[in-house]
Amino acid sequence: MKNSISLPYLAVAALSGTLFGSGLYISQMIDPLKVLRFLDFGAIPSGGWDPSLAFVIVAAIGVMYIGVRLSKRRNAPLFDFRFHEPVAKQLDAPLVIGAVLFGIGWGMSGICPGPAITLIAFMPENLMMFLGALFVGSFGGTYVQDRLTAKQVTA
Repeated sequence: MKNSISLPYLAVAALSGTLFGSGLYISQMIDPLKVLRFLDFGAIPSGGWDPSLAFVIVAAIGVMYIGVRLSKRRNAPLFDFRFHEPVAKQLDAPLVIGAVLFGIGWGMSGICPGPAITLIAFMPENLMMFLGALFVGSFGGTYVQDRLTAKQVTA
């Protein structure tokens, strides 16, 4: 088994993180107001709706689609011993509940976890409160998920 923590592996991780962070900043997706303006569909009639997030999402899906298709032609990634694909591929209650909770949190704050990490460079007001709450929510989600998994195993 090939060690996945090699210098090329780390270099690709650093490059992808730099590209992701730069993309978030250049597209202004680190601005919570920009995200909230996208989520405000009620502002469409007045012209206050900002569709730019949709363009960022569509571009990201397009790039990822091409990357996944190209990866299907390979047995393994260049710097790892296997592809790490999701195990669960069905819609179930935890996925739907998690997506709804994520959407509510994102809609309330306008901050997505990726941009929240990027925002550390600028330290806006209340970011540490958000990151602390994100940690608590992630820990709580892990606890709930473990409980649900344990119930399914014993049933």
